[in-house]
Amino acid sequence: MKLAVCLYKYFAYGGLARDFRRILELRRDAGDEIDVYCIEWHGADVPGFNRIDIEVSGLSNHARVHDFYQQVKPQLDAGNYDLVIGFNKMPGLDLYYAADPCYLAKAQQDWHYPVTRYFGRVKFYSDWERAVFGPDSHTVSMMISSVQRRLFEHHYGTPAERLVDLPPGIDPQRTRPADWQQQRQQLRQTLGLADDDFLLLMIGSGFKRKGVDFAISALAALPAPLRSKTHIYVVGEDKQQPFVQQAQQLNVAGQVHFMGGRDDVPQWLQAADLFMHPARSENTGTVILEAMVAGLPQLVSKACGYANHVEQSQAGELIADPENTAAYATLLTSMLQPEKLQTWSEHALNYARTEDLYSMPEKAAALIEHLVEQQASNKQ
Repeated sequence: MKLAVCLYKYFAYGGLARDFRRILELRRDAGDEIDVYCIEWHGADVPGFNRIDIEVSGLSNHARVHDFYQQVKPQLDAGNYDLVIGFNKMPGLDLYYAADPCYLAKAQQDWHYPVTRYFGRVKFYSDWERAVFGPDSHTVSMMISSVQRRLFEHHYGTPAERLVDLPPGIDPQRTRPADWQQQRQQLRQTLGLADDDFLLLMIGSGFKRKGVDFAISALAALPAPLRSKTHIYVVGEDKQQPFVQQAQQLNVAGQVHFMGGRDDVPQWLQAADLFMHPARSENTGTVILEAMVAGLPQLVSKACGYANHVEQSQAGELIADPENTAAYATLLTSMLQPEKLQTWSEHALNYARTEDLYSMPEKAAALIEHLVEQQASNKQ
């Protein structure tokens, strides 16, 4: 099969990039030819993918996205592809991977919406979302969040048969290895941490959306004895300076560490005592489950789509309002007890053994093949 894949921006360390790679690598290994159209690509090429860079122009993001579409559309319409797959919303897709939340649901919360709905950025992205989820579209969407599925159904009346639910797609290699204690001690020694120090781990780009500022405020509000032996390590790429300044102002700069994007995330998951994800918004939060299968206790915002897994597994605590520093610090204080952390870790590992948290790439790859066969059958 010959597949066209549209992806605006590729960041090697991002969750979307990992999902994109793992799904399409399965199709590549099955012998499919894969053309990837993109605007930006940050990271090494993926072997076997034919990357096609599109140079775009425009003063705004949506103008550049529109220019991308205008340049790519003739290639997609030429009839050379068996399936057109999008990892961002745009017209003309046969299949869409729904990593992004419902734009219209968020836009309607803005008091400007009665006016902005008719022009500019809001109209553009609403129209393109409708091109994917509207009742007149033929696009099938791979859904990874039950919450977002309900929102798309509510706002667009999308027929149920065009929304295919997928399980999570955690890489099985992220599960706790046999030598995890050795990995843990090795990294902690490298960091200069004592055995009774607490390593609080945050993973992901987009530090503000992930709630790094909330975590820093909570750290500063911990009781002094606990605060002195607690460190936050942030793994991911974004502008650090505003958060460095915040830590300096709160006198915890020596305990907040920005490590950049890294290839050794599994080792960090073993070295940490608690995974924190106090996000302002998060469609799913794949890193929550990656931490869980590694046996790491969780402190997660209820705004995350995968927060339900933390609740079901009893592998940690949820926080409704991480902006409430006093409540956050109180909860964190109660959690940083070795006995509690050990219990949550055992619950996380048990959940990882008994739930399907892994098969998303295989089921997505199978869906691609099914749709190609279905389209071929319809043409006969």
